Amino acid sequence: MLQKTIASSVSLEGIGVHNGKTCCIKILPAPEDHGIIFARTDLDGNNIIPANYKNVSGTTMCTMLSNEFGASVSVVEHLCAALYGLGVSNALVNVDGNEIPILDGSSEIFVREIMSVGLKEQSKAQKILKIEETVRVENGKKWSSLSPADRFEINLSCDFTKKGLKTTPFSYVFFQDDFSRKIAPARTFGFLEDVEYIRKNNFASGSSLENTVVFDSQGCVINESPLRFENEPIRHKILDIIGDLSLSQYLIIGRYDGFCSGHELNNMLLKKLLGHKS
Repeated sequence: MLQKTIASSVSLEGIGVHNGKTCCIKILPAPEDHGIIFARTDLDGNNIIPANYKNVSGTTMCTMLSNEFGASVSVVEHLCAALYGLGVSNALVNVDGNEIPILDGSSEIFVREIMSVGLKEQSKAQKILKIEETVRVENGKKWSSLSPADRFEINLSCDFTKKGLKTTPFSYVFFQDDFSRKIAPARTFGFLEDVEYIRKNNFASGSSLENTVVFDSQGCVINESPLRFENEPIRHKILDIIGDLSLSQYLIIGRYDGFCSGHELNNMLLKKLLGHKS
């Protein structure tokens, strides 16, 4: 499988879900072996932030990347998932602030805009990481693992019964299932009872019913628009996993299993996996 970049540049503008500010990004083609790199255009220098698991500096309600000079960019997971899901190996993402716009809370708009300009196949082979033995991390009852397999597969279970929401396990197989149709449209979600705590801790200043699916204590959606999938929350959790695992900078061949895993566990898993010499 060959590396790919986008055929021409794409620009998007929207609200930052946490800082509530308008932010603009421009995704540009990049050469082979460039990887996915963010560049803070609002900073005078030291503004380059590679999309690498080693650069993860925060995992509370999103994935934040930072460089050694303290420049950071948050909420990268939805864009990274879109690029990874489409097989884009190389791109430069210019961003004029410290957040990637939330748009509609999913990866769908990123996918649509990228595919509107198309992809360009490059001459070098994509870097592949084949899992040879199981690696597992835990945090209380929550856990995630990567195990040997002949394809990249994600199997996830979640338990939101205390929130009044029933969630059945869901699986996604890369290159067999259609990312743009089955995963990309799934929006970020939250619970009405958590809104006060989230706002008190200065998160989600830019969240609204336009970019977040909100459930009440009975597990009912309070948005006017219906769910895009009956199991939209767990599909969005898989979207986040894809975005987080893309920070390995490899195409993974292996099976991901998880229970109530999130950004923190995903980063812990990559650190344990890629810190293993074998």
